[in-house]
Amino acid sequence: MSDRDAGSGRRVYAWNVTTVPLLSLDPDLGGGIAASKRSLAERSCQARALDIPRGAWDVEAVPAEDRGGFGLLVLSGVLCRRVSQRHHHGAEVIGPGDLLRPWDQVGGWSSIPASADWQALVPGQIAILDADFSGRAAPYPEIAVALLRRGVLRSRYLAILVAILRQRKVETRLHLLFWHLADRFGEVHGDWIHVDVPLTHSLLSELVAARRPSVTTALTNLSELGILRRDGEDWLLKGPAPAGFEELRKAA
Repeated sequence: MSDRDAGSGRRVYAWNVTTVPLLSLDPDLGGGIAASKRSLAERSCQARALDIPRGAWDVEAVPAEDRGGFGLLVLSGVLCRRVSQRHHHGAEVIGPGDLLRPWDQVGGWSSIPASADWQALVPGQIAILDADFSGRAAPYPEIAVALLRRGVLRSRYLAILVAILRQRKVETRLHLLFWHLADRFGEVHGDWIHVDVPLTHSLLSELVAARRPSVTTALTNLSELGILRRDGEDWLLKGPAPAGFEELRKAA
């Protein structure tokens, strides 16, 4: 949420807002900048950042004056975007490095009306790349190129998810989904990959377009095969990756 500061005319967030050294927190963003310009770029391209607590996130609370420029950049945490079309739901998992413009939506002209809501699965921080930031970053076009690449990568993550949904068996969809998530959020612990994302059976059913009872049955089967098991709210995945997963990633 946010309220307007009567003195400055600017919105003051109810969320904690800090100023962060963006290129230090996300070094790849300025990776193409020449060494001679790097220090100046780091000083110029600081950004305000929101601390997002776990739970529902109201993107409408981001005021209009912060919606210019590039948008929002996820620095840490894990978000879920859920899209609803009548009684059907789909979902997308979003993490560090993803570029968002949640206020850019398919409008009332769409023949298929849908709505979306956001939730922070893991608390995190999001940088506000508003018009002021865009102006400061203008002398460094490498940053704009890197952000464009982030947008393209997010579209390709979605293409992988679409390919996963084409698999006939729910068990196969879940196995592929967890490897897809492991690529982004996984950490190796011995023989297992720890996927540090609290995914409920209900959310998994939306991610793989299946009914919740079918997802529960498929998860039980994967557990009995020694492929996947629950670790508190998180998940442990054991290799190797299913056949065809490399081809699926390359195709995206």
